Amino acid sequence: MAMTNTSHTADIGISLSGIQETLFITLVGKYNDFFRSRPLLADRWAVAILDHLDPQQQAALVARVPSYFKHSPYVPMRSYTIDTWAASFLARHRDQAVAVVHLGCGLDARALRLRGKCGVNVRWIDLDLPDVIDARRRVAACMPEPAMATAAGEVYSYQMVAADVTAEGWLKDLPTDRPTLVLIEGLIMYLRVKDAEGLLRRLRSHFEPGGGELVVDLVSPQMATLQKWPFKILGDFDAPFGYTPNSFQDVLKSDKRLQLVEGDYFTNWPVVQLLGSGPRVCLWFLSWIPYFSGLFSLMRLKM
Repeated sequence: MAMTNTSHTADIGISLSGIQETLFITLVGKYNDFFRSRPLLADRWAVAILDHLDPQQQAALVARVPSYFKHSPYVPMRSYTIDTWAASFLARHRDQAVAVVHLGCGLDARALRLRGKCGVNVRWIDLDLPDVIDARRRVAACMPEPAMATAAGEVYSYQMVAADVTAEGWLKDLPTDRPTLVLIEGLIMYLRVKDAEGLLRRLRSHFEPGGGELVVDLVSPQMATLQKWPFKILGDFDAPFGYTPNSFQDVLKSDKRLQLVEGDYFTNWPVVQLLGSGPRVCLWFLSWIPYFSGLFSLMRLKM
């Protein structure tokens, strides 16, 4: 992975620990996607952030990220699929007020990637732990906040919220006056079972007045096994998996009011067809092995 450190902003140092550090795994995955011959995301903001990390931190970080996440298309596949679902939600509500709430936003630039897909009245909220939100503010020169409304009659607001999703206070401050899309990416698998199920119940109850959808990615119990010795698929990142449901039905049991709109394993996502022949063949092969075909999945739920 070639790094360039020649642009306009000063080097940035970001200090995170534990589960928060996993945002670097996704950042590196998106960086590498940008330089593929057929990128899925072409996320220039991920490139800008990584290229402007302190050089020593940059080198150490790249060395730590496990090879699977460096070279696999999984991270951009997941983000591309969620972007597609989010864009569909925004298109279906283009002429009405909606909200998007991205939980565990990390250093993701989804609000920027989808700014052009937003309709006449969108409230976008990126939420993560205080240290992560501080990191987002520190990389503002590389990843600025989305542009506010530019056309007459258009309303667009963007807000960053520093909060722990397992706490209860932050949710009461979020308005419920419109259909809301809640995005949970790369987060719920690190929560304890009771915290994950409690979060799903609270989200469903809180946003009931305006309704909306919830998108969440999952890892399987088999993936939790691969995380441990001898595979250690997350390398030396201190991020043990907690919530690893066996099936979509297990997720729906957390709140019977949730309705499954669509969901599938990563080997079956439509985005697979956009990959090169090598990754497509690999994923086709994995799709025939039950242990591996369901390692990762995505669900879209009606709240």
